[in-house]
Amino acid sequence: MRIVRVVCLASVGAGLMSARVAEAQGVHDVVIRLHRAGDTTSIRGAVVTLDHDLEAGNTDSAGIVRVPDLDDGGHIIEVVAHGYQSFEYNFRTGANIPQPLQFELIPVLASDTAKAKGQKTELTLAGFDARRAKAQGKFFTRAQLDAAAGRPLSNVLKEDAGALIVAGPHGESELAASASCYAAVVRDGLRIYPYTGATPPNLDKIFPEQLAGMEVYAQSATVPAELHDAAKCGALVLWSR
Repeated sequence: MRIVRVVCLASVGAGLMSARVAEAQGVHDVVIRLHRAGDTTSIRGAVVTLDHDLEAGNTDSAGIVRVPDLDDGGHIIEVVAHGYQSFEYNFRTGANIPQPLQFELIPVLASDTAKAKGQKTELTLAGFDARRAKAQGKFFTRAQLDAAAGRPLSNVLKEDAGALIVAGPHGESELAASASCYAAVVRDGLRIYPYTGATPPNLDKIFPEQLAGMEVYAQSATVPAELHDAAKCGALVLWSR
C-alpha cells in the first residue's frame, strides 16, 4: 500500500513538472516582415511556410505576415516570391525576441535566367480557345490566372486543378501522374521537358501573373496530338505574357 502511494506521488510530481515546462515554453503571436536585400523595399505576395507544413499565408503590402500562437523555440521559414530567390532559414521565437522578425530576399537578376532550350512543337497560343472547346483538359484564362496572383504555380495546380505535385530531389515542386512519371511541359510552344539533359521545371518558381494562359492535361489520352509522342504522363502547357 505504501509502495503504491509513493509511485502515485512520483507520477503526480512528474506531471506537475511537465506542466511547468510546457507553461514556461509558452506561445506567442509572431510578426514576420520580408524585404529586398540591400534596402527596405517590402515584398508583397510572398508565400511563407513554417516548419515545412504550416502555411503562414502571403505577405501584405508592407511585406508582413502574422502567425498566431506559434510555439516558442526554433523554427524553419521557407519563402517563395516572384522575382526573388527561394529562401530558407532557421530562426527562434520567444518572449524576449524583438518583432517583427526581419528577413531579406535576394532578387533574381535577368542575367540569372538562361534562354530556354527544348523541342519546338506545333502548339500555339492562337489555338488555345479551340483546344479549350474540346474540354479534354483544364484551362486557365488570363483572368483566372490574375485571380491567383501571388501563389506559386505548384499551389494553383494542386488546389485549383487537382493535379499531383511531387517533390524533386532538392525539394522542387513538379507536376506528375505518379511518383516517377512526370508530365511533359511546354512553354510558349517549346517542349522544355522531356528534353535532352532537362529536368522538370520547379513550379514553385513560376507564378500565374506571368502567364497569359495555362493548359493542364492529366492523362496521355487527353493531350493535344502534337504531344502524344512525349506526354505519356500528361502535359502542362504554359503561355507567357
